Amino acid sequence: MKKILLLSWILLGFFMGLSQAPEKMSYQAVMRNGVGQLLSNQAIAVKVSILQGSPAGAEVYSERLTGNTNTNGLISLEIGTGTIITGTFASINWSSGNYYLKTETDPAGGTNYTITGTSQLLSVPYAMYAKTAGNSGGTFTIPYTNTVNNASTLFSLTNDGDGTSLEGTNNTATSSIAAVRGIVTSTGPGGFSSGVRGINNGTGGLGVGVWGSQNGSGWGVYGVTPNGLGVYGNSSGNGYGVYANSNTGTGLSATSNNGIPANIAIFNNANNNNVLNASTLGNGTVINVTTSGNGTGVFSSTGSGFAVHGITSAQTSAGIIGDNSGAGEAVVGRTTSDIAGAVVGRNDGGGYGVRGFIATNATGTGIGVYGQVGLNNSTGRAGRFENLNQTNTTNNTFEVETNGNGNIPDNTQGNAASFLVNNTNSVGAAVRGQVNTIFGNFGAAGVFGISSGTGGFAGLFHASNPSGNGAALVAITDGNGNAITANASKNGNGVETNIDGNGNALYAWVPSFATGRAGRFNIFNDANTSDVITVTTVGNGTAGNFKVDKSQGTSPAVKGEVNSIFANFGTAGIYGLSSGTGGYGGLFYSSNASGNGPALLALTEGNGNGITANAGGTGDGIEASCDGNGNAISGFIPNFGTGKAGRFANFNNSNGQPVVHVTTTGTGSTLLINHQGPSGDIAVYQSASTNVARINKAGRGFFNGGTQASGADVAEAFDVEGKISEYETGDILVISVNSDRTVEKSSKPYSNLVAGVYATKPGVLLTEEHIDTDISDKVPMGVIGVIPTKVCLENGKIKRGDLLVTSSTPGVAMKASLKKVKIGQVIGKSLQDYDQKEIGKIQVLVNIK
Repeated sequence: MKKILLLSWILLGFFMGLSQAPEKMSYQAVMRNGVGQLLSNQAIAVKVSILQGSPAGAEVYSERLTGNTNTNGLISLEIGTGTIITGTFASINWSSGNYYLKTETDPAGGTNYTITGTSQLLSVPYAMYAKTAGNSGGTFTIPYTNTVNNASTLFSLTNDGDGTSLEGTNNTATSSIAAVRGIVTSTGPGGFSSGVRGINNGTGGLGVGVWGSQNGSGWGVYGVTPNGLGVYGNSSGNGYGVYANSNTGTGLSATSNNGIPANIAIFNNANNNNVLNASTLGNGTVINVTTSGNGTGVFSSTGSGFAVHGITSAQTSAGIIGDNSGAGEAVVGRTTSDIAGAVVGRNDGGGYGVRGFIATNATGTGIGVYGQVGLNNSTGRAGRFENLNQTNTTNNTFEVETNGNGNIPDNTQGNAASFLVNNTNSVGAAVRGQVNTIFGNFGAAGVFGISSGTGGFAGLFHASNPSGNGAALVAITDGNGNAITANASKNGNGVETNIDGNGNALYAWVPSFATGRAGRFNIFNDANTSDVITVTTVGNGTAGNFKVDKSQGTSPAVKGEVNSIFANFGTAGIYGLSSGTGGYGGLFYSSNASGNGPALLALTEGNGNGITANAGGTGDGIEASCDGNGNAISGFIPNFGTGKAGRFANFNNSNGQPVVHVTTTGTGSTLLINHQGPSGDIAVYQSASTNVARINKAGRGFFNGGTQASGADVAEAFDVEGKISEYETGDILVISVNSDRTVEKSSKPYSNLVAGVYATKPGVLLTEEHIDTDISDKVPMGVIGVIPTKVCLENGKIKRGDLLVTSSTPGVAMKASLKKVKIGQVIGKSLQDYDQKEIGKIQVLVNIK
């Protein structure tokens, strides 16, 4: 076996857990073979022995450790965690002398230890040493821990000089460290038990029981508790329980995240002293209270006294003043009484009981007096003004006056008074005026409006919401008088109405229970030749709109009648005229998408036409269109009629236009003729009143002059083996031996099964299928005619007139050898020369022989 070099060292470290956990030391070694190569990623076994006194001393402990080296040949083990051979690691008395570490190594991981090394433990982990040395007596080793049960003071230092009796210093910058710490471990200690207690027996005024100082911006004394008192100060005499003083800063600062920063109370009912005294000899505020939240700056309550009592003797001052620099209220008075007011302004002289004014605010948002109701679902009045003296006729109960100019265009601003019901679900009035009198004198009105200038309105009612449906003015009378009486004493209109939107300038209607007219217009002056009603519009709307709005109604919306023997132009029950370059003389529109009635119904009981239409220019006599699934024009004869459903004739011999022109840009048929009768032809075509072609009821065509198709061959639709996508035009097709009435590509020369060629453009396509059957999956196989056909030079160059047969190339023809060809193998005759090496197409006169 090669010699193994063992480089090892002990990393002295001590791992101490709970009292039950074993002690242990870290051990690391680098393994190399005899030539100095690392033993990487290899299992290693090490026997470790602790020898006392010398390298050959007594073995006090031994164990076996195993592990694996890493890629650098390093193995890491923990002495004290292996398989114990002798002794107890925890019972080694490290203070009794020198100790040596002996290692025996098996690089194969077994127990055949081939190399031994011994080295002195020059440094024993401190905790291990302290375990035995610390209890040997006569020595005091730090850290030191001991527990005794003694009622007297366990540690006492007395200094008769000027120095400090006991000092604790900590140089770390870690949070929550303590230079000196006192702990009361009991969770239920006796009263006034203290972790740290300072006593000063001096009777003068300069002694300090506990003095905490801090050189920066921290805390001199810091006390914390979950439910008790963080810092407690008590005065048993006339002193101060806690005294706070500051030269330039704040004497006392109390803060809290969730609790109350400060609580000051008197619990003695007989104590008549003030709970809090605050005074100043300077000009500053005695108490300054601010809040940035929703809480109350100062809250005061009392039983029978004054919650807040402010007194001043100076005229320029105020007993109580509330300043509002934000969005709150400067002064709020609240009452729960049914008889007393929250705020009362009383006037015993000639001044103001209550005066609200705006002093300097020029933004227009200030309010002199503001009354509200409805907060928290309250139901009182926002304001009330009463005159309790019936003989008081010289003054108005409520006066509002402004000498402002008003606001244009915002008429909600600058008014003498503005009243608003700001509730979309309200049925209350912004202003309610009522008069209860038997007199109809001028001015005896619920609301009396006067315009005394040369302009302005005596009354203006404006429904300002563009989405609103309410009327600007509603006038209702329950008596016999008019709801509205309007009179113009000069040249103005009695009533003038106009509209800026889509409504009606004048709308009159009769409810379902009434029997009156929606409107009536009369002229009672025989000499007046003016129209009773004149309706004119310069817009795009209808000049007159008449509607019978009843689904079961049978009356016309408009009825026009003329009783005359003359048929002059214009003598009509309804005369429609379009005098511009566009427009319609008449328009009839059936607008209900579900309706079945015609837009126009024309009936005649005489011999005249139901409708006579004539286009004097280049337009159509009748133009009909259809946006749905109906017919633009539908002509029919009822079962009792004997006429024609439609007739089109051209009586101008020089007119070369077709009599009927039918065009479609859709995917449907241009013309559909449906014969549903028991006999007769589908179509008959005449020339000079003589039949020249017809299609009978079975669909067979008859043509006196023959027929002509654009294709050059006759083909028939056949099914194919495989997919239709695998076939191309020009392919040679043979009869399939696997399926009936099926063809496939040719695959061998001189095939007797040759049937035809995949036609490119057949002139006639024969099929046994119905004309509506989809035959896109079938191949049109040409059987006779000129067809482009695939060819190759497998049997030599092709000349015009050569016979063609199948070749060994699938679907391709070649020149036939006259000595080999047999009946039934010839596809047809070549119509072109071909000498190209690759496969190509030539014209072939196909005729299977």
